[in-house]
Amino acid sequence: MPIPSAAPDASYAQLVLDDEGSQVRRFRSPGTVERSPDFNGKGLAELACSGSAQFSAVGWKALQERLGVPRKRLYVIDLRQESHGFLNGAAISWYAQSNWGCAGLSDEQALRLEALRLELLEHSERIQLGRVEDVKRGTPRLFTEWPRQTVASEERILDLPQGHYIRLPVTDHTRPSDATVERFIGLVRGLPSQVHLHFHCRGGKGRTSTFLALYDMLRHARRLSYDALLERQRRWNDYDLRKTADPASPKAPHIQERTQFLERFYRYAHDNPGGAPTPWPQWLSAQKDSKG
Repeated sequence: MPIPSAAPDASYAQLVLDDEGSQVRRFRSPGTVERSPDFNGKGLAELACSGSAQFSAVGWKALQERLGVPRKRLYVIDLRQESHGFLNGAAISWYAQSNWGCAGLSDEQALRLEALRLELLEHSERIQLGRVEDVKRGTPRLFTEWPRQTVASEERILDLPQGHYIRLPVTDHTRPSDATVERFIGLVRGLPSQVHLHFHCRGGKGRTSTFLALYDMLRHARRLSYDALLERQRRWNDYDLRKTADPASPKAPHIQERTQFLERFYRYAHDNPGGAPTPWPQWLSAQKDSKG
């Protein structure tokens, strides 16, 4: 799979505010999907999952209330590779161009960098936060100065039972690595009954939609076509995983590779409902061998 190079400004990725409000952006669950006569809702009601953008600490409380799921049954799947955490309860992250501040790092390296950045914040009395819009547009950067009161990782803020916060780091705008895919399949296979999975990334679009689609495919690839499964993802979030990117964009080859990956994963899920009996790497190897 093509791996993007680190962004030009990765070495000084801007600390930005992601969210401080009580409303959870881009929230969706099977109960929020747009219905119409041509909508295929087979198996949707039995999908115990939801997705959103990054939430603040107060947004996390609102999300729990909205889901109405006991904490012992709730799992949160954090899909962000980029360094992020919480400052005074607000969600923050270190943002580089294309959100590729950690591109090329291993999972262990990315998590270690995040821990060091959060530790540095704990030793800072006043902290400057910028805006994602300025980074994206390449405009002069404006800062808001915040007093440091509390600094926390997402795992600490969520305070879920042991093992219920799961980090699957994925570089933004790209497909997950095969190792991450295999981890996810193993997670789904080993889940207790009657649990709820909540997926999130930074904006609640690409990575969150991708993993909601993967979960739906593992459950329903034998009941629904590839297009039907991705169409209901589009209706959930107004984000079409089949849409191509502007060829001039540095994201274009990675989004194309993500589309090809989703098509392959659908075939895998059709052959292996729920991710069994064949592991993902073994299935991929068999596909390569069959093509000679």
